[in-house]
Amino acid sequence: MVKGEIIIVGDEILSGEVQDTNSFELAKQLSSAGFFIERITVVGDEQKEIVDVLLTAIKKADFIILTGGLGPTWDDKTVKAVAQALNRPLEINKEAYQHLKACLAKHGKPFLPSHEKMVLLPAGSKPLGLAFHACGFKLIFDEKPLYFLPGVPKQMNQILKAQVLPDLNIIFPNISILYKKTLRIFGISETEVSNKISSLLASFPEIKVSSLPCFPEVHLFLRANKKEDLDKLVKEIKTILGNDIFGEDTETMPEVVGKLLLKKGYHLSVAESLTGGLIGHLITSVSGSSNYFDRGVVTYSNQAKIELLGVPKEIVNKYGPVSEKTARYMAEGVKKLAKSDIGIAVTGYAGPTAGPEAEVGTVFIGLATPTKIEVTEWHFNGDRSEIKMLAAMTALDKLRRYLIL
Repeated sequence: MVKGEIIIVGDEILSGEVQDTNSFELAKQLSSAGFFIERITVVGDEQKEIVDVLLTAIKKADFIILTGGLGPTWDDKTVKAVAQALNRPLEINKEAYQHLKACLAKHGKPFLPSHEKMVLLPAGSKPLGLAFHACGFKLIFDEKPLYFLPGVPKQMNQILKAQVLPDLNIIFPNISILYKKTLRIFGISETEVSNKISSLLASFPEIKVSSLPCFPEVHLFLRANKKEDLDKLVKEIKTILGNDIFGEDTETMPEVVGKLLLKKGYHLSVAESLTGGLIGHLITSVSGSSNYFDRGVVTYSNQAKIELLGVPKEIVNKYGPVSEKTARYMAEGVKKLAKSDIGIAVTGYAGPTAGPEAEVGTVFIGLATPTKIEVTEWHFNGDRSEIKMLAAMTALDKLRRYLIL
């Protein structure tokens, strides 16, 4: 197993002023290529700290990728730190110098003393990224490749794909492919998932499995060196978790529901109250949704429910807008209004205020199908936006579970 380390340099990352996307992209690309990332470290713009982190990483890793601190300003100290750590004198790199000088001349600008920092690299450096108007570099130290890339995400990503990954594949030609699978789960908590599959995972010690709550879902990430082992574990997890798994890899709930509606040849209409059009937004985020989604109606007020969906006024007055009976009439009403095969209705209180008939977080979801009308009551926790998202996703999940029967 080839082990790599990622080092991210920048005070702005540590202070939270700038979000670190480089480590995410690096880890994703490298792990997909079969490399194991043992550690990701974020360090500030202090030369001594950069030196210490780099020397520590060199002792353990087979290769290192560091991003940030390569610019021309006073707070860019990575190059000096690398020179100090590796005991390499700084010198003007001829290739980088000629390239920068030519670029400046092309725009009618002279090479100034302030430009020198951009081409002053540790001895033995090979410039990277010149084609992308960036000046990263590569060094070999203790027979290990060390890559120093700009912190600008676009430039970093360009150099990674065009130069670093191909170079790593040459240096480590026998790297084994890492097979990956993501299982997306909705309707049960991360703790429940763990309780259900923990004993099974013990039988597959060679497969790396991690779980992550990705509100409002739970994602299981599986990585294995052998595809047949991964396929076997995935099959057994699906047997245990059943329909709580709604998709794989990058599949979203709206995409899965859309495919099922197309397969059944059904058309859908939606009546929303507390979600305010969120369900319609999620459905129409999928290209081609017009093939199965007819319309969405936001009936936020009581009067809208009565006028547009035909909810009897006496029902609203007696049971309230957030009730099983109101949700039932809403689902049936929007189905009749659109002449669709299926109607979904959602009504509830997202907070922070509520009505006399129900508490904050109370949601009723109605599902009108060609053969029946079913209403379920839910009690969600969270702030206003979280309750709305939970209600919308639960409505879609309720539809999904009906369609797969």
